[in-house]
Amino acid sequence: MNNIGLLIKMSRIQQNMKQVTLAKGICSTSYLSKIENNQTVPSEDVLQLLLERLNLDYEDLSTEEETEFLSELYHLYKDAIINRNKEEILEKLNSFKERNFLFKEETNFFTYNLYLFRLFLITETEQEILKNLMEALDQMSENFDERQHFLFKFNCGILLHVEQYYKESLSYLEYCLELLTAFHLEDWEIADFYNVLSISYLANNHFLNTIEYSTKALNFYKDNLIFKRAIDCYIVIGISQTMTAKYKSAEESYLFAKKLTNDLKLREYEGIITQNLGFLYAQKNNHIKAIEYYIESLNSMKDTEGYLLTIFSIVKEYSKQKKIDKILEWCKKGLDLLEANPSEKIHSYYYHFSIYSIMHNNDLKDECLYKTSIEHFESTKDYRYANKYAIKLADLYSYHRKYKNSSLMYQKALEYHFSQKSITYLEEL
Repeated sequence: MNNIGLLIKMSRIQQNMKQVTLAKGICSTSYLSKIENNQTVPSEDVLQLLLERLNLDYEDLSTEEETEFLSELYHLYKDAIINRNKEEILEKLNSFKERNFLFKEETNFFTYNLYLFRLFLITETEQEILKNLMEALDQMSENFDERQHFLFKFNCGILLHVEQYYKESLSYLEYCLELLTAFHLEDWEIADFYNVLSISYLANNHFLNTIEYSTKALNFYKDNLIFKRAIDCYIVIGISQTMTAKYKSAEESYLFAKKLTNDLKLREYEGIITQNLGFLYAQKNNHIKAIEYYIESLNSMKDTEGYLLTIFSIVKEYSKQKKIDKILEWCKKGLDLLEANPSEKIHSYYYHFSIYSIMHNNDLKDECLYKTSIEHFESTKDYRYANKYAIKLADLYSYHRKYKNSSLMYQKALEYHFSQKSITYLEEL
């Protein structure tokens, strides 16, 4: 029972309970602190009262069970990272998700929870659970070994990326990059790290770094016939090449991904590949070819969010050409789909389609819609569209000779642009 204190501490933090609350009427706060830090072993009476207050049961593992259990969890962890079969992972994870294991070795307790952290990230566990687990592990991190320290920072970086704190996420991941030579990682773990790092670089518009690290991951995945992850890398590389105007190279990357998809009948990738090919041609201002690929993408998309993204892409191409009838037609399709599939996750598209439906009218009565849309995208930290729609509203004010309002809104748009690019000081430009 040497590590019961760690289990108590973990459970308390995950339940957002302060030490004084847990200890009240049972023991002193200082005594609880000693229990949680394994500096003392509580009496049976105190232990039972603490466990009851936390509503905590645990399973005591023997040394042999502990070793076997961690080995099984490691294989699940590896399989989850390489294959990303969320439903299968979630099913296996649920078998011990609610169980609390009392490990003989402190280091095994940390490793177990660090593996769980990543598995929860892969299966898209509620962010509140993830944040509480991160907080609990952070308070124990001074006792981590080098590998555990790396895994913790790596997981934190992924969580911050999911929460759209892209600059902060990259800071964690670049810190992990400096740790790589300090301990041993398996080749598949290094490839996974490079893959995640490349996606973080992409989110921060560091396109050359994206290509460098995604290529490193790709080489491992190709050599080891891990084709799904190879396709992911081709797509990430293609996006970066598109954003740096290397259109020929980008198309080659997408076509490599498309060939793998067709050869292996991995239909789930068809929609996203053709979506990105459409975006490539949109960047080249080839509206006809872009829309052709977008339509092809629609025929392959399986999820509502992907379908809405492609419809929005088509709307933008018709908007560039000022084809009002087509804009309205496709905006209606998007709004109808949203009405049939209401979800907070995809609510942003309501504002996109609503704005584009009226964007070319230059009618001042639409001022309120613009303001509501801008507030929405600011609240979701999507500064790209907050910036874009602020510019459109400023243009609308200018069109109606409301020059003071226009000037103020251009200033707001500039602030959103700085936020989008993570610029704090003018000197960074």
